[in-house]
Amino acid sequence: MMHGAHIGGQRAGAFLELVDGVDPRRVLLVGVDVAKATWFVVASNLVGEVVVDGVRLVADRAGLAVLERLIAATSGQLDAAVVVVGVEAAGHHHQTLVGHLGDREGLVVRLLNPAQVAAVRKQQGNRRRKTDWLDAAAICELLARGEGSPPHLDASPAATLRPLWSGRKDLVDARGRLRQQAGALVDCLWPGFSATDKHAGVAPVLSSPFDTKAGRVVVGLLAEGWTPAGIAAADPAELRQIFAARGCRLSGPLAGRLIARAASALAPHPAATAGKAATLAGLLGALAALDLQIAGLEAEMAPLLAATQGAKLTQIRGVATVAAAGFVALVGHTGRWADWSKVWRAAGLDPARSQSGATDAMASAGKARPGAGGRSWTWLPASAANQAASTTATRLACATASTPRWRWPRSATRSDGPALP
Repeated sequence: MMHGAHIGGQRAGAFLELVDGVDPRRVLLVGVDVAKATWFVVASNLVGEVVVDGVRLVADRAGLAVLERLIAATSGQLDAAVVVVGVEAAGHHHQTLVGHLGDREGLVVRLLNPAQVAAVRKQQGNRRRKTDWLDAAAICELLARGEGSPPHLDASPAATLRPLWSGRKDLVDARGRLRQQAGALVDCLWPGFSATDKHAGVAPVLSSPFDTKAGRVVVGLLAEGWTPAGIAAADPAELRQIFAARGCRLSGPLAGRLIARAASALAPHPAATAGKAATLAGLLGALAALDLQIAGLEAEMAPLLAATQGAKLTQIRGVATVAAAGFVALVGHTGRWADWSKVWRAAGLDPARSQSGATDAMASAGKARPGAGGRSWTWLPASAANQAASTTATRLACATASTPRWRWPRSATRSDGPALP
């Protein structure tokens, strides 16, 4: 079957096996609503009877000890044969608690999706009411249905790649924002330096002020206090020497174009440039520090990636360490996925489907989750599964678009789809 032997799916089927033959009143369900400073705990048995009617604990060492004693005491009162603890995923706040609970024998720990918890509250008629008690009670109800996934917290290379990749992404995003701010300062210090208008015949001399050596030198000169008039006053040979002293080999024709553009540029007004050269210098220092930190994280990724199942992804032409690490950071160890379709769903790539009678329409997939690798790895499964070159090229073209519009083949949404790499 596509979803397993239970009407509620594979998780519900596994939960049925766990509690099969056990008195429902001897099954303890503990719901923990996690916040930064506190945990709120509600517990019930499998028939829904509340046995712990809301306890707030401080999220510290003493709070964990109290939580363990509370679970043990309640378990003893019920003579519980099975104890299931559900924790609502809350960014990074739940990870330490889940790790400690997972180390305790006799506890079955499950992570709950916040969207599922919110949906249960709405089903209970609490669409406009959100309290810690309602959230913890909703977790217990989801546990009774068999919902929740086992936590996968370990120190494996694949798990270590996830914070490295996410941290690198945050640094790259910060670098992009700083470049935008620096670019605005450059346009103030050299009006029209990066201007483009095909109809007016205006094109920049350099393709990018930050992605080319010559562009970085120009930006550095502006940060040092140079003006377009100062650059226009230099002859090509002198300008080439200035660039060479800063590690950039400038060609004669490009030097001439830079001088011509500087000579025709609108003179910057002192009122529009006051303090901006110093600000630009500060931003350039921050950008240089970010470049070093990003390179350092990439250097740490390489040996970790080599020790994972995704190491062979770099053998695919065009796939480098960062793209492969983004894919591995989402997938982790392939043994934790029941089938390949679960990977699509976790990535946000599961195609929309609408069936009514004999009509079964497959719509386009949604956008990939940016926090889980984004578009950089959406085409990797097709390549790793040795799809035809034309199919891979089509998916790659779609993956680079803002919203993928292709339809995944049915083999990618069934349990007998392509094997994981």
